[in-house]
This record gives sequence, structure tokens and C-alpha cells, in this order.
Amino acid sequence: MSFPRIAAHLIVGGREEPFLEALLESLSGAVDVLIVNDNGPDPSPHEKTLRASWFARNDRLFVDRAPFVDFATARNHCLDVHARVDGGSWIVFVDADEVHGEAVTRVARQLDSVPAMYDFVDGYTWHFFQSFDLYTSIERRMAFFRFRPGVRWIGSVHERLEGLPGARLALPYVYAHYGHVLPARRHAEKGRHYSSLGQTGEIVPEEALASLDAATYFKRIWPAALRFTGEQPPAARAVVARLREEHAANQERALELARAAQPPLVRARNALKKLNYELRWRSRAVNTLARRLTSQ
Repeated sequence: MSFPRIAAHLIVGGREEPFLEALLESLSGAVDVLIVNDNGPDPSPHEKTLRASWFARNDRLFVDRAPFVDFATARNHCLDVHARVDGGSWIVFVDADEVHGEAVTRVARQLDSVPAMYDFVDGYTWHFFQSFDLYTSIERRMAFFRFRPGVRWIGSVHERLEGLPGARLALPYVYAHYGHVLPARRHAEKGRHYSSLGQTGEIVPEEALASLDAATYFKRIWPAALRFTGEQPPAARAVVARLREEHAANQERALELARAAQPPLVRARNALKKLNYELRWRSRAVNTLARRLTSQ
């Protein structure tokens, strides 16, 4: 049986990416080619992790070194490399703080059977928050998209694709996003970076970063935090265990802050919200094609 040729496109910069190794492990076996725009310093802090990956060991790694302008430009660098190396007919859209589950391989191997009317195949992500035992939502997210001539990214931040007019197919598949699980300062620094690219909203002044308190910084979010009772993706379990230990105090405090912000009525509301999120992604199995793509 032949499988479609698929590339993953990834952006990394100067900051530490503790989930990068787990992300790459979760994609090995599902993806043929890894294309990276590395816009961090030289030498790159990610070079060792990238070179140790399955993709590098099998000559499937292509790294583009270009200064960061904005997110659309970085992703367009990946598209240019993709065209140059014939990366394949589908692209996996990933960030360095995401880790896929085992179902990604089953989906990837069947993408050639997706009708031409679909240009996007979406999954869902748990958005973990300040603890590996809390999340804020399960949101639909673009997981795969077709590579076609003329497709380009636009937008400095929260970039979006142009040139793919086809329909979207949502799968009963959920994977992990860990972007907000580390201490609050990292979240605030990301907000400052996005603000520099034109995103509106309040930012934490640079001089206040060192004394940032999660209790007040995330005051509006603690009542909405949901308790996670599932299993972490297999590829992420080692780094999750390590970070649980390294950030034990922050993780425990997050649970305490969430409990304190949720009286019985709020907990009841959150239980209904949690059920709704579960039903939303699991109900995609009603679609025969979506169910087949995620089945054994």
C-alpha cells in the first residue's frame, strides 16, 4: 500500500521549547518531511533536538535560517522550501508546544482518500493551563491542509491561509497544546511579543515580569479552568513527568487557585461545559469519512 507524502511545517525562535522533542517524536511515522523555519540565534538552541530527530537521521529534515519578520513570513519560508524539495500534497500545521496522539499516523496514511472538495482536515486540541491537570477548552484547530500552487500565509500574528477555497472536514481526534502550562511569565512574554506585531490588548510592562503573580494575572481564567482526567499523548509523557517535578510548586498552586475560584455553582457550570466540549469533538464520528480516517 502506498501512502501520501506529507510534510510538517514548524517555526522555532530563540526561546526554549521544552515540548519540541515530544512533538517531533509524535510526528515520526506519520510525516515524511520536516521543514523548519529557525529564526533564532546562531548557533540555534534547537539544533541538537532537531538533529537527534527521526527526520534528521533519515535525511528528511530541511531547516531554513531566516530572521524573524512576522509569523506569516516565517510560514511562507516553509512553503517556499516545501515547493523546492517537493514536500508532498499535504502539510501538517504544528507549533512547537503541541504534541500529537497516536491517531495522527492513522489519519496521515489515509489523506489521499480525502475527496478533492476538502482542503482542510481539522482536529481538536486540549488547551492545558498552568498545570497538566487543568485545561481551559477543547477547540477545533486546523491539523492538515493541502499544498497547492499559490497558497500563502497572511497576517503578522494569528496568521491565516489564502488560496485554499475548499471545505473543512473535522475529525473526532483531540491532541495536546501546552502553550499555557508553564509559569505565567512565559505567557506574559508571549503577549508582549504578539503586541509588538500589532495584536491589541493589555500587556505586562517589562519591569513587572519578574514579580508577576499568577493569581492576579489569570484572575479571570481561574473560575473557568476544567479538571483534566484523561491521558497525556504517549510522546509527551516523559517531558510532562519532568516538568511536573521541575514546576511542582506552580502546578500545585494552579490547582489551589482553580479550586478557590470555583464555588459549587461554578463547578456545576463547568461540568456541563466540559461535557459539551467532549460531545463536540466526539460527535464528529457521526461523519463516515471522519470516522474512517481516525479508525484502525
